[in-house]
Amino acid sequence: MADTDSGTFPNPAGIFLERMDPTFSTPGDEMPKTIFGNVRTKYIHSVGNVGRVKFVTNHAHPFTGVWEGAEHGMIRLSSAAKPTDSQPLAPGMGLKFLRDGVDSAVLVAMYSVNGTPGDWNFFEKDFKNHIEAASGAALRAVATKFSTETHWI
Repeated sequence: MADTDSGTFPNPAGIFLERMDPTFSTPGDEMPKTIFGNVRTKYIHSVGNVGRVKFVTNHAHPFTGVWEGAEHGMIRLSSAAKPTDSQPLAPGMGLKFLRDGVDSAVLVAMYSVNGTPGDWNFFEKDFKNHIEAASGAALRAVATKFSTETHWI
């Protein structure tokens, strides 16, 4: 959170040259270094804003762990791709709550991989963690790439 420099939107076609499994199988909160000693490029949701959050519960549930409340969390808000006149805003959100002795609790959500055509209000649509299938050839190709590692894209 100390880095206040803006990121860039790299060419998303680069995602087809990377393996998907580190995203799902790497323990901890950091991506592993590549054989060249750098962290891989983030092709989707590459530019975003990060802030601190805490989870305040009403205790009207039987759940434990993070659901009992969490003081130390982060939220990251980003668009899946660079919004332009031809590329709709595709808002996404990541929540991370730090936990002692185990990996962080993480949740990702967005409205749709297809974006919100004609609507530039980041919070206009509800965020969901189960979204409908992508439409259009380019987004279906990305979905196919994701499916090399998970059926829950």
